[in-house]
Amino acid sequence: MIQQNNTENAIYDPKNPKYWDKSSLEQELLRTFDICHGCRMCFNYCYSFPTLFKALDSYANGDVTKIIEEDKNKIIEECYHCKLCYVNCPYTDKDNHVFNLNFAALMQRSVHIKAKEKGVSFRDKILENADLAGILNTGLISKIVNYSFRSNFHRVIIEKILGIHRKKLMPEFHLSSFSQWFKKYKKQKQQELPNKVVLFSTCFVNYNNPKIGKDAVFVLEKNQCDVEHPKQNCCGMPGLNTGDLSFALKKIRSNIENLLPYVEKGYKILVINPTCSMTLKHEYPLYAGMLGQTPQEVEEWTKKAKAISDATRDLHEYLMELKKQEKFNKDFKSTPEVIAYHAPCHLRAQWKGFPARDLIRLIPNTQIAFVAECSGHDGTWSMKKEHFEESLQCGKKAFEQIKQKNAHFVATDCPLAAIQIKQGAELKELPMHPIQILARAYKSKEEGGFSKNL
Repeated sequence: MIQQNNTENAIYDPKNPKYWDKSSLEQELLRTFDICHGCRMCFNYCYSFPTLFKALDSYANGDVTKIIEEDKNKIIEECYHCKLCYVNCPYTDKDNHVFNLNFAALMQRSVHIKAKEKGVSFRDKILENADLAGILNTGLISKIVNYSFRSNFHRVIIEKILGIHRKKLMPEFHLSSFSQWFKKYKKQKQQELPNKVVLFSTCFVNYNNPKIGKDAVFVLEKNQCDVEHPKQNCCGMPGLNTGDLSFALKKIRSNIENLLPYVEKGYKILVINPTCSMTLKHEYPLYAGMLGQTPQEVEEWTKKAKAISDATRDLHEYLMELKKQEKFNKDFKSTPEVIAYHAPCHLRAQWKGFPARDLIRLIPNTQIAFVAECSGHDGTWSMKKEHFEESLQCGKKAFEQIKQKNAHFVATDCPLAAIQIKQGAELKELPMHPIQILARAYKSKEEGGFSKNL
């Protein structure tokens, strides 16, 4: 008999030795599966839940103790860490419920224990290292790489070697990274502005879409922000999702060491991608202590991570703070008219509202068509051969809603979701980042803004 209110194995701190105890994990999986089987509110989220319910429905009285290893592993594998189940679950610690349920964290714990036992696959090692991919593919070689992504012949080869689905729309690489551009740009800037901020561009913007970073700098300077872009790397989330904790901790250590001096001077860390802001805010304080060898070092690294967390803001979250202080620049010169705005899962998982949507609303004569459905991209999950078709099904509601809006432009805070939306909704253009909407709205039609002046 499963005791649903027995939470002794609901452990999600990797510094706790019991976190790594497989017996403890198995007991918590059964308890969680039993509760979810009786609730079923998450039936229409990822594939993990339909797989779980189908498995338990095949047993008399839904006896969770009879679930076979194959089904259990499939449930874990089909979780792509969107965290929407935790956002909407009525049984979590955020509501002080006696069940203390956290399906998303449990799936991640499962992945960590599996990786510790069996290691991380070659494909995951490749896909998680966005920094290496960016370094290798930025420059003159970017033209060759981009061509290979558009070539059916090359995509078949890539699929066979790396297991990346041949039809998956892939991000492009550029002749220059954002960090390279910023170094040159910063040397030319002489005016010092009052609001001190660090832009955490994210590895994707740095290597795959530098234009978002350039537009972010433009908007921030319009709002009296003195922008710095110190050395930084991937936030570490890909390593956390694959269970490659040694890789993730290297990324976490490097970012803490490079960002902390600015935090100590009073800078805010503004993050372009919600996945990365969520990681810096919520995951760093949880995992950074693993960098320490002694109790004192564990405490010290946790304290450093907490300082990073406290200083971190989603890019638009910070601009909304300026608005509340009546310091946000509303001198817009053109309007995008109708925007279909997609709210990414990892933004919703931070319970900060929808600051990008609310900022776009400040542009006169602009309407927002709101879409709050998962795009199904979810890191590298949708790239994988075995999950690509599933990912399009997971994003189907978002794609259909976006197409129904008949908007002039589509926007989303997540640059990876933008790629998935372009493919799934069959758009001609890549959805814009909200900061790009603001950047263009600050310009007139003649200056490169939107076609309708205010």
